[in-house]
Amino acid sequence: MKIRGKFPLIVVAALAWVVIISSCANIGMPTGGPKDSIPPFLVNSDPEYGELNFKGTNMKLTFSEYLNTDQISESLVISPPLQKKPTIRTKSKTLIVQLNEKLADSTTYSMDFKNSVMDNNEKNPIKNLRLTFSTGNVLDSLRVAGRLVNAFSLEPLEKGLVLLHSNLNDTAVYKVRPNYIAKTDANGLFLFDNIAPGKYHLFAINDLNSDLFYDEGSDEIAFVDSVVIPTVEFHESLDTMVEGVDSMLILGHLHFSPDPFYMRYFMEDVFEQYMESAERETRNKCLFLFNESVRDSFSVKLVNAESDDWQLFEYNENADSIVMWISDTTIANQDSLYMELSYSMLDTANEKYIKRDTMLMRYSERKLDSKKKDRKREKEEEMPEPVIQFDWQNNISSTVELNSNLKLVAPEPVTSFDSTKILLYLTEDTLKTPLNFTFKKNEAAYRSYSIQYKWEPEENYSISIDSAACVNIFGITSRKLNKNFKVREADYYGALNFDFSNVEMPMLVQLLKNNDEEDVLREISFDKDGSVEFNFLAPGKYKVKVIYDKNGNGEWDTGNYKDKIQPERVAYVPSVIKLRSNWTEKHKWDLTPDNTFDKDVRDEELEEQKRKEAAEKARKEKQKEQKTSPFRSGNNE
Repeated sequence: MKIRGKFPLIVVAALAWVVIISSCANIGMPTGGPKDSIPPFLVNSDPEYGELNFKGTNMKLTFSEYLNTDQISESLVISPPLQKKPTIRTKSKTLIVQLNEKLADSTTYSMDFKNSVMDNNEKNPIKNLRLTFSTGNVLDSLRVAGRLVNAFSLEPLEKGLVLLHSNLNDTAVYKVRPNYIAKTDANGLFLFDNIAPGKYHLFAINDLNSDLFYDEGSDEIAFVDSVVIPTVEFHESLDTMVEGVDSMLILGHLHFSPDPFYMRYFMEDVFEQYMESAERETRNKCLFLFNESVRDSFSVKLVNAESDDWQLFEYNENADSIVMWISDTTIANQDSLYMELSYSMLDTANEKYIKRDTMLMRYSERKLDSKKKDRKREKEEEMPEPVIQFDWQNNISSTVELNSNLKLVAPEPVTSFDSTKILLYLTEDTLKTPLNFTFKKNEAAYRSYSIQYKWEPEENYSISIDSAACVNIFGITSRKLNKNFKVREADYYGALNFDFSNVEMPMLVQLLKNNDEEDVLREISFDKDGSVEFNFLAPGKYKVKVIYDKNGNGEWDTGNYKDKIQPERVAYVPSVIKLRSNWTEKHKWDLTPDNTFDKDVRDEELEEQKRKEAAEKARKEKQKEQKTSPFRSGNNE
């Protein structure tokens, strides 16, 4: 009775409260709540995890949400591998993996989904989902794990194929399907779980054609030198601290052997010769590209023509690219030339022989229409014929580095160069007193010359090369060159000093650009403990790498599976080095080999910048949520 009498007052009070709230609260749209970041979970599966004597051909996994299946087919790894690819489909919230072949008897299978199972809306993945079952009455429980990285860059390989072979013949990886397979994750990690006792060979390949075999020359490979024998032991420990129990409680853990394997994949240096292209770029220049070096076997002769000293060859560093200059103008003026090329090949018995190719090399001038021809002819008649000369290519800019050389490159091969016609002097010297410099022909680079001088910091210099100082093989002379430049100040540069210890073999230390390609800027070789320094370095960020040059040939060497040779080791300074002007950065580096081949080159400055950006983004998002929240009260009006 009391409540009924007061009911009108309650209604009036409620309406008044609504009016007050609506008048002082800011208007905002509902945000829909926080973003879903929780992945679906597995409700049940058929077969169940660890189930024995499974005889079906369909696997059904039911989840708490509807699924996105776009990545499952590509990521799913079934081990031991199947001959036919399974069919992936969904029915409501159930994922169905339909096998298109019968499973082997008395075999433990694992289905590794990686992170490919995710909900349909927000794409939240279930991390490392895995289902294991057996078609027999035993569930194998052994495991082999490891990590796979690139042998030269130490970068991890994602989705690399790792193989376990019980067939211990060295040729099994080429033609026998493996017993177990696994794929690496984004960090290069792999795991074989639930494998049977036995002896195995362990490989990794990138398997470009997805046939589970190693294709020498097209696939990269990694291998473990020794036979892998997986085992497991129970290591017990006794707990005497349990109250109310007279006897001791036995605790412990399972220890799996062997320890993780750290594998390095590489491309074998397999001799496979063929000519990629042959082109006559100009009348007097032909370019030949090969797959392998032809330094000791390449030759060209004209068919049905007798001529000596009519060509000049230039090889690139690897001798697989050759420029042939036709120095005889009579031959060069012919539109069509029949040539016989000779170079080394391998026969079916892997023995080298000289292959001979006959080809027609054509060149034709670009034709002008008749009107353009007439205009060109009239212009030529009006103007005297110019003297043909060539321009030098050079590296002489307005600012020259303190420790650098001036470089000159001729566009075509040179027959003579009179270095006495080069004049180097101080710009402010009105008498142009010549400075004594060193002039050298660069043996490693054709048509290239260097001018060496001990430059003074912040000094201005001038260089002058007389016209006709150089003559090329076609009798064309060089054009005059005049350049003024200033040398960089000394305190602009920094230096990197390394104190190396535990050096047991020839080594190469490389200064690299701080980019993904890691371009080599400089390289120094050493073979004993001590100090090595890179000086005259521009301020900036660098990476540093060492190569364990075991054979002392001054370069990194790849591996060879047939000869059981692993690739040469490399290692990195574990941080990007930021170098300042007028500063020497010093580092101590113990070169004891690291068998984990870890590469954790961190840019601490960049990481701090990203951390601050993430914090600022989170702050702005929080402010935005507060402004759009329908429950945020404002000031009373």
